[in-house]
Amino acid sequence: MYPILGRYGPFFFYSFTAALLLGLLLAIGLVAWQARRRAPDVPWLDGVLAALVAAVVGGRVVYVAVNWDYFQHHLNESWLVWEGGLSYHGAVLAALVMLWLWCRLHRIAFGGMAGLLAPAIVLLSTSGWLACYLEGCAYGSESFIGLFSADLPDNYGVFAVRYQTQLLGILLNLVSFVIIWLLRRRLRPLALFWLALFLISSSHFAISFLRGDPAPMIGEIRLDTIADGTLTLLSIIAFAIISILQSPISKTHHEPESRTGSD
Repeated sequence: MYPILGRYGPFFFYSFTAALLLGLLLAIGLVAWQARRRAPDVPWLDGVLAALVAAVVGGRVVYVAVNWDYFQHHLNESWLVWEGGLSYHGAVLAALVMLWLWCRLHRIAFGGMAGLLAPAIVLLSTSGWLACYLEGCAYGSESFIGLFSADLPDNYGVFAVRYQTQLLGILLNLVSFVIIWLLRRRLRPLALFWLALFLISSSHFAISFLRGDPAPMIGEIRLDTIADGTLTLLSIIAFAIISILQSPISKTHHEPESRTGSD
């Protein structure tokens, strides 16, 4: 784990920040390349920036709220986003709401913008797992020696053989990116977006069962497991509904009966 990449006087350059910035630049570059080919007249950058600001604020607010037992005694750290700590669920919901509001304000189709961002959000999710790998957050529970386990520390620096949850997250999101990229011309934009959200959420859901970092619990189940499962279910339902509604069959009107009455 490499939480600090460098120090410049009194300032530290955190690996969490570097990984997210790299993912952000790649995502914006990808959206710019697609927009130039598909929607050159859409002011997409304004929408992306608005959604990103909302994602950071929403992700941090939910992270602080979920970890309030710690932050109530360290309020001065609650806004230090660059030191690590964003809730994926809060970021997604806040960004979705902001993007929808921005599209409504500018009279731009939400589905088209969402589809344009689909590959980019998978890249951002990948960079989030990379940030956790470098920072040491979202670490795995204790395991046995295997392909996806290694001698890794927890938040307190205690080493043990643990699942490499961060590397699993990176791998699953890279596979998801390839799927979304290959399907970007075959699916409707809004369907592509919901498929991307399903792939991201389902990978979070699966990995949550291997995580060992502290998390609020409901009974014996992690709260993030419930949230990831809910997002996975909602996104696949939305994908199925949109796919059905936008299928060629659903758009075909029944021909009126012949005036002659013949079959």
